[in-house]
Amino acid sequence: MNQQPTIFLCDDDEDVRGGLSFLLRQSGFDVRAFASGEELLLAIDAAPKPLRAIFVLDLDMPPMDGDVVHDRLIERGYARRSPVIFLSGRGTIPRAVKAVNKGALDFVEKPYTNDALLPLLHQALALERHRGDDAKRSDFLQSMWDSLSAQQRKVALLVAAGDLNKIIAAKLDIVERTVEVHRAKAFEKLGVDSAAALATTIASMKACGMDLAPDSAA
Repeated sequence: MNQQPTIFLCDDDEDVRGGLSFLLRQSGFDVRAFASGEELLLAIDAAPKPLRAIFVLDLDMPPMDGDVVHDRLIERGYARRSPVIFLSGRGTIPRAVKAVNKGALDFVEKPYTNDALLPLLHQALALERHRGDDAKRSDFLQSMWDSLSAQQRKVALLVAAGDLNKIIAAKLDIVERTVEVHRAKAFEKLGVDSAAALATTIASMKACGMDLAPDSAA
């Protein structure tokens, strides 16, 4: 896997595309340039996964403008990790602001300057690494949760909520000894040794946006 993400540049102006590609390569970035949103989406869909990318999108490039490309990236899940930066003309700044409100990192007004764009790209690199670390942690927590049976999940959630074994037994209509067995197995699989540690782990799972429904596939 590459040590740093690829810059996926999309601009329908050949001069801008060529000049910006040259600048970025001179600054040490790996760059792939595209003349249309359709070309970009085809390329990333075919690229090896997980995709490590930063997207630099011209906002005004019909028939698929940059904000539409951004929507497609969100739909495909790429924007979860990969920062998006827009190149915006004066007439498209309100649209660029709207895109930032939808999760884009920022926008650079054309004609851009190196001093405006390069620091933003370095910020994007740091953000991409941070999001990658978060994604790895989320995947790790999900794998642990997936290892629990539905009944172990129910017990784990009730233990984390502070219920005693006898209360859990009554809620689940099972004997207390069965609760103890499920509780011990949940502790073992989640790598915790106390109800407090279990509660912290489950709070971390919720913070990652995980679905903790007991009956989801396990």
